[in-house]
This record gives sequence, C-alpha cells and structure tokens, in this order.
Amino acid sequence: MTTLAKKTTSKYTPEMEAVIRAAAPLDLEICEQLAGEPMFAKAGVTARGIAAKARSLQVEYNKQERVTKTGEPIATKEALVTEIENAMQVSGLKSLAKAEKKALQVLLRAVQFETAKAS
Repeated sequence: MTTLAKKTTSKYTPEMEAVIRAAAPLDLEICEQLAGEPMFAKAGVTARGIAAKARSLQVEYNKQERVTKTGEPIATKEALVTEIENAMQVSGLKSLAKAEKKALQVLLRAVQFETAKAS
C-alpha cells in the first residue's frame, strides 16, 4: 500500500517570502504597498493574502484596531456594564448586559455625567 504525498503548490516564491520577512513588522498598510509591487501583483497576491502569509510564516503582524462606523473603539455590552458598575461604585449589575447596547451607552453617559457633577 503506497501513500501519495500531497503536492503543495503556493503562489508565494521564496523571494516573496523573503520580502515579507524583510518588511516586518507588517500591518495592512505595508501589505497594501507590497501587493502593489510587480512580483506580488503579477502573481495576483492581495494585501490580505500577504497578511495571511505573514501570519503563517510567523512574521510579526499588527492587526488594525477594530472601530465602529463613527470611529470609536468597539465596546462589548459586558465592558459597558463594568464601566457603569465602576462609575456607580457598585457590583452585581451583570444582568444589565442583556439590555440593548445603545441603552447601556446612554446609561453610562448619564452615570458619568452625574458622577462628574457630584465631584
């Protein structure tokens, strides 16, 4: 019984991998610049493809911070509840995380306003 080795084909040449390693640490902007270079463009490699290859090569890659449409950092409902608890100096409000996110944001602003006004 013979087992056939799976032939791996990659569009990344050793030269491409060397360029990726040399450009470290990478971020999406650097990957976009690399994707515009002839050797990558000719092979049809995208910026996201370069980012994925960098991670598979264990090259340092700095992910872009996720933000909302308004540019604010993304906050989970649990994080908002924790901020409300801290602002009110209470605990046991974890069930508030079941509320709508917009309502929690309004509540947090109100609590912060009242806390600042009291100071």
